Amino acid sequence: MKAATHKRLLDSTRKLIWKQGISKTSVDQICEDSGLSKMTFYRAYENKYDIIKEILDENYSTMAVDYEQIFNRNIPFIEKVMELIYYIMSSVKEISPDLIRDIVKQDNPHLKDYMLSKIEFQRDLSLKYIIIEQKKGNFRNDVKLEFISFFLVHINELALEERLNNIYDSTDELVSQLTKMFYFGILSRN
Repeated sequence: MKAATHKRLLDSTRKLIWKQGISKTSVDQICEDSGLSKMTFYRAYENKYDIIKEILDENYSTMAVDYEQIFNRNIPFIEKVMELIYYIMSSVKEISPDLIRDIVKQDNPHLKDYMLSKIEFQRDLSLKYIIIEQKKGNFRNDVKLEFISFFLVHINELALEERLNNIYDSTDELVSQLTKMFYFGILSRN
């Protein structure tokens, strides 16, 4: 498949799942949005889940690189935390609650184990840097890693909580608040 055709499929799929989630996105919609035929789609992918996995793999790989760059910068720690919060906020900008729900509450056999592995990947990535910074005294030592791990796995569920969503104008705003509460809550008070 030509690189330009591949990019069109990825861009259309990304746009659609960000807007309406995974379960509401169909191959027909992807093809219509990209201006490509179903034959072209099925030459490259067995089903919509294969292209979605490719997109999410790319996003999570980028996240790992970006986290490393943020934490390796030679700037005061509080600035690293602010950059991390800004990064998280910009990465979830305009993601629909439907996509968050599809990731968190995934019961589709094509994606269930895959999504669980991605949630664990994100948790482990965050924990890696939290452990390093906790040893340096930048994060509180009195907050148990087991609690942090639990919270990181379940933070997305809080973003789906109807009562919390009713407080904010958008899911972006709620995720931003949850992220700030988490990171500022574990910051060392020194």
